Order: sequence, then structure tokens, then C-alpha cells
Amino acid sequence: MLNILRYILFIAGMGLHNAMLATVPDTVLLASKGKALYNIYLDGASGPTLRFAGAELKKYLDQISGAGFSIASAPGNKTIVLSASQKEFSNKTENNYRISKDRNKIYFSAADETGVLYAVYDFLSRLGCHWAAPAFEFYNGAHEYVPRNHTLIYSHTQNDLQAPVFKYRKLYIEEGLSHNTTNLVQLAEWMPKARFNILVAPINYQGHGKVQWDNWRENLSPELKKRGIKVEVGGHGYQNFLNASMESGTLFSKHPEWFGMNKDGQRSLDKKWVCCTSNPKAVAYVHNNILAYLEDRPEIDIFDFWPPDSEEWCYCANCTALGSASTRHALFVNETAQFLKKHLPRVKLECLAYSHYTAPPDSVVLDPDILVDFCPIKQNFDYQIYEPEAENNRFYNNHLKTWRDDFKGEISLYSYYRRYAWRSLPNMLTHYMQKDLKYYKKMGVSGVSVYSEPGDWFTYGINHYVLSGLAWNPDINVDSLVQLYCTTVYGAAAKTAIAAYRELEETVRFACFVPYSIPKQLPVYESYYKRLKLRQDQLYKEGKAFKTGSIENEHLNKLHAMFQHALLSIERQQFTVTGNEQKAKEQVGKIREMAIASSGKGLFIPR
Repeated sequence: MLNILRYILFIAGMGLHNAMLATVPDTVLLASKGKALYNIYLDGASGPTLRFAGAELKKYLDQISGAGFSIASAPGNKTIVLSASQKEFSNKTENNYRISKDRNKIYFSAADETGVLYAVYDFLSRLGCHWAAPAFEFYNGAHEYVPRNHTLIYSHTQNDLQAPVFKYRKLYIEEGLSHNTTNLVQLAEWMPKARFNILVAPINYQGHGKVQWDNWRENLSPELKKRGIKVEVGGHGYQNFLNASMESGTLFSKHPEWFGMNKDGQRSLDKKWVCCTSNPKAVAYVHNNILAYLEDRPEIDIFDFWPPDSEEWCYCANCTALGSASTRHALFVNETAQFLKKHLPRVKLECLAYSHYTAPPDSVVLDPDILVDFCPIKQNFDYQIYEPEAENNRFYNNHLKTWRDDFKGEISLYSYYRRYAWRSLPNMLTHYMQKDLKYYKKMGVSGVSVYSEPGDWFTYGINHYVLSGLAWNPDINVDSLVQLYCTTVYGAAAKTAIAAYRELEETVRFACFVPYSIPKQLPVYESYYKRLKLRQDQLYKEGKAFKTGSIENEHLNKLHAMFQHALLSIERQQFTVTGNEQKAKEQVGKIREMAIASSGKGLFIPR
């Protein structure tokens, strides 16, 4: 019954899609009574991603129809042709693709092999397949839906070009609190299905030696390569290439002048201090270590070159003469970009606009080949990024406008649509993200990213899924994406889940403990609390209709826990505004207890 309901909803969605198109569908019978009527052909010299695309197409067609589709060495009378060629695409159309039809042939053509893989998943989605999330265990198998139909029909409508609005669509490992090799491979398997194209890993997060690309590169690199997913590595890391522990701890004693000077005129061993960027020998030391690192890791496509987090800049006379933090950062990044262009031109350099250097440099033109990630870390989620009522947002928006006016290169959004500081609070942002990203599109922003912790992926799963659609096209119908996600994950309880997510979206960012939001009066919190509690009670009531242990029951229980987390957070806010800090701390303790009790359910990050 569950699969029938899902299939009806998918077919209904496909019918609506076709009805909105001006052309009449051209029906193609792909398989009949479990027998394949088409074969698959890889046109031209096929690399690993094109071969993988062919294998994925065969796998899912076989799974849907029960037929044995073949990958042929030559095209037949009825053939699905996979082709990566620049003939019909310009050089700047990375990941663009087209599904077209000519008589008895269906063509998946793209500017690159990754685009062909996207065409495969798009084609399969038109046949009713759907991938809502990675195959994490806590989804209980409801992360995807693949229909079963021994008579397989494809309705072709038009030869429409599919092109991403945002070139860079990134998932960050970042703090890596819940990542391991198994779930990273699961994440990699899902990324091209959602059309994310870059996985970002730290070199060595905060220098702790725990979360670092080298832990996973051997197992993960082949999985990313065959899917055409680019690898971006770096993070807060000037100190990874020059610090006092190097050369068996002798580097500081050998070259104290390479290290940052504090206001008292002392050179510091602390890694948060930026090295003396005015010293050519210190800069050369950094560059040579970067080159050695990247040459040993040829899988890296983009290198992130950021100062330490909460960085301090050198106070020596030569450094301060260079200018502001933004200017010094830009000078150092420019030097590094020129060095890499000379010695390793295949690697693209990325840097941040963040912290003390959010604003563009006032006296330096940043190399336009550098990718800038713009970071509105203190964004106020009471308002959209472009709304001037929020002081923080106005600050960031003004800086973004200046970047766009002054910088001729690409700018990508380093988003905080999932934050560690939220402590897994169910802050649903589906429509909020759309409004933001429509604005970023208008501003000429080229990319978007988000943190991707498996530990609380169920909590933020709907945000991640909707963001994947918005990253490709911010004008997409968000409500349709929400329905597809909920139909896949909640089955027959989809209607209940949709209502619950809507309530979370309309309350949490205004009423819960969300840093940088505006404090409210007590009656406002009381109103939000009553509203959220009413929906939680309704959720509990409707959840009782489903058998204990069923997917619907299990997943609604998780939603119920998400509501409980939000209610405790509102109570924390209520106690805070009335000055009862002890009671506020007690609510934080209750949330912590919930996190411990919910370990492994995809709701909380383990801390």
C-alpha cells in the first residue's frame, strides 16, 4: 500500500509537469513484460564518469522493470545514447545537459561526463525514481524510492537544456563530528543524484589532527572521481604550512621573524597568529609546503587558503604598513594564486570573505581567477539577507554589493543554513533559502554551500534536499520539493509531515535560541509556544494511526522529538527574557539529555 501511494504521487507530479509544457509527449516503450526493448550505448571515448553513468542507468532500469538492459558496443535500432561532447555546448557550460529524442534513439548529451550522469538521474526521476537523502541507516530504507513496473514507458516532451544557476554546489565536512568512511561514501553516492558537485574537506580541522582529508582520501577519492564530484580541501589553515611545531619544533627558534608579532613586540608561537606575511622568506616557506601537499594529492581540484579561525594579524611595522586585515589577506592570497598558477595551474585557489576581512580590500585588486566564498556568519534569520531591518544582514549585504562592484571573479555563498551553534535545532528554512538564493542569483553569486553532518541529517534533511533543488534552480517550486521529500521519507504520513515542517519553519527561527536573532517580548514567546505545542499534539494524535515500528511511526516519532527540542528552546528563551538564568540552563540540560538519548537517530550531533 505504501509503495502504491508513493507511485500515485510521483505519477501525478509527472503528469502536472507534462501538462505545464507546451509540447505533446512522445511516448517511448522501454520495456514490456520484463523484456528490455532498448539498449544503452556510450558514444565516443568514455571516461570513468561516463561508464559509471551507463552502469547506473542499467542498474535502475533493471530494478524498475525486472528486465536486463544491456550496454552495447555499438548503437542498435532502439538505443539510449550517452555522449559527453563540447560540440553543442560552449566551454562555459559545465554540468549542462540535454535529454533529446530522434526517432528510435534517446540522447543524453552534455558538456562533460558529470552532466551525462545528471541526465541519467533526471531521466530516471521522470520514470518515478526519487532520492531524498543519502542511504544513512536512520532513514530505515526510506531515503529513496524506485518504482516497479514491468511495462516501462517514458514520455518525452521536449529537448530542453538543463543548466545550473549556481556553478558551485558544495557540501562541507567542516568540523566532521559525525563523519566516517561509511557515511561519507553514502554521501558521495547521493551527491550527483541531488546535483551537488563539490565535496569540501579540511586539511586538518583546527589543527587537532582528527578531522582531516587524509583520513578518508584513499577510500573516498575513487567514489568521488567516478561520479565527477570535485574535491576541495583546505580550511582555516595558514598555520598548516608554517607553525612552531615544524622541523621537530625548531622552526620558531630558527626563524622567529617569520611568526606574527603581538602588540607588545613579541613574536608568538600561537597558531591563531597569522605568520609575518611581509617577510618574503616566510611566504616562500608557506608556498613550498602548499605545493608539496598538493603535489602529493592530485585528486584535489580546489585549494582553500584561509587564515586561522579567530585570527590575529602581525603588528610588526612592515606588516601593518601593508594595510587592513582585508588588504593583507588579499595580498597573501594573490601571491599564493600566482605561485600556484606557475607551479600547479590545474588547482583553483579559493579564499574567504569572513570575520575581520568580510569587506573587499580597499587598495588591492584580488586576482579574478580566485574563487571567493562570502560568509555572513552572523546572519539574522528573523529577516532575509537583503532586508535592511536587520543590522547584521545590512552589514553583510553592503559588503557583498561592494565585492560584486569591485571584484571581477566568482563569488560563492558560504551559507549558514545549517549551523553548529544551533545544536541541531530543527530550524526549517525551505522557503527562506529560496528567497535568499533568488537574491544571490540576482547579485551574480556563482555558488552555494552548506555543512553536511550525518549525525543530525534527519533533522536538516529537508533543508539539504530543498537546497539541492534551489542550487540548480532557485525558481523551482519549493512546495513540490517538500512534498516529494515527505512522500519518500514518511510514506502515507506525508501530509502530517508536511504540516509539521511548515509549522517548524514558521516558528523556530523567530522563537527559539537562534544566535543573532532579535530577542522578543515574553507574550510573543508564549504565543509561539502554544502554537508549536498544538501542532506537536496533533502530530502525536495522527501518528497513533500508524503501526508501531512502521516507517511512518518511526519517522513521525523523530519529528515529535524535533518539536520537543524546539519547545524546550522556546522555554529557554522565556526564562532568559525574564532573567531566570538557572531555569534557562535547566532547559539546555534537558536538550542535552535528549541528544544523548537520541544517539544514532539522525537528530543530534554527538558532542
